[in-house]
Amino acid sequence: MLKMDKNQRIRSNITNYDVLRVVKEEIKDSEARITRRIYTVAILSVALIIFVLMLIITSQTPTTRDYAAEAMKRSFEAERAVKMIDKAAGTNFLEQSKFNQ
Repeated sequence: MLKMDKNQRIRSNITNYDVLRVVKEEIKDSEARITRRIYTVAILSVALIIFVLMLIITSQTPTTRDYAAEAMKRSFEAERAVKMIDKAAGTNFLEQSKFNQ
């Protein structure tokens, strides 16, 4: 804050210069406080965004796993249906395609 030197202690009257100097110091101090608060808010905002994203990702993981399991299940069912149709028709397209590759 305000530091008083010997000349100021001896003087009893306050001049405009003294008031101006005190106001400048107050403005500088308030700018420093505002800057610290802005940095703090920015850091906390980034941390909050990361936390929310992690929360969303971890909450969606079981759903994604369920979708993948369902897709694999349907794929196996489709493959089994194709084999059954191929055997029923007696065309053996699957075996012929294996030999052609």
